[in-house]
Amino acid sequence: MQNIRRVITGIDENGRSVFVADEILEAKVPPTLGGNQIFDLFGSDAVPIVPNDGTVEQGLRFFPTLPEGYRFIIFTYPPESEITVPEDPAAAWVETERLTPGMGDAVSDSGGMHYTATIDLEYVIAGEFTLTLDDGVSKVLKAGDSLIQCGAKHAWANKSDSPATLLLVFVGAKQDESRFGTYALDH
Repeated sequence: MQNIRRVITGIDENGRSVFVADEILEAKVPPTLGGNQIFDLFGSDAVPIVPNDGTVEQGLRFFPTLPEGYRFIIFTYPPESEITVPEDPAAAWVETERLTPGMGDAVSDSGGMHYTATIDLEYVIAGEFTLTLDDGVSKVLKAGDSLIQCGAKHAWANKSDSPATLLLVFVGAKQDESRFGTYALDH
C-alpha cells in the first residue's frame, strides 16, 4: 500500500456538516524501520471537542505526548527477510525524525523492545505479526485479529513471507513506569 485516501468531515462556520478533506496520502517510509510504511491519518494532543472543523493538526510527535492525546495510524511491516538496513545510520535517524517525529522516543533496545504511555487499539488488516512481550512469550496475530496493548513492553516482527498491515489507534494515558526501573523512558 503506497497511498491511501483520507476523507475528513467537519462543521463549517454556519454549523453545517461538510466534507473538509478528500485527499490521497503517500506512505512515509522511515529509513531506520527497514522498509515499514506509515500513514499518519489523524491525531491531536488535546481533548477533542465536537463538532469541530476537521482540521488536521501539523507537527505532532508520532506517539501522543499527553494523556489527552490520540493518533490514528496504519503501519505496514515488510517480511523480516526484506528488512533493509541503512548504510548511514546517523543520516537515517535524521530522516526518520523528519518523516515521523518522535518515532524513536519509545525504542529502548536494539531488538525493538519498547513501550509507550498509551493504550493501543490494534487490528491486523493483512498478513501476520509476531508480538513478543518482555517476559519472552510471543503470540502470532493474523488478519482479523485485534489487540489491546496496555502499556506492556513489547516488540513486533513479521516472520511471514508477505507484508503485514496494522490499523492503530494510540490513546494517550498516564503510566506508572516505576516497574521498568532503569528501562523507563523519559516522555
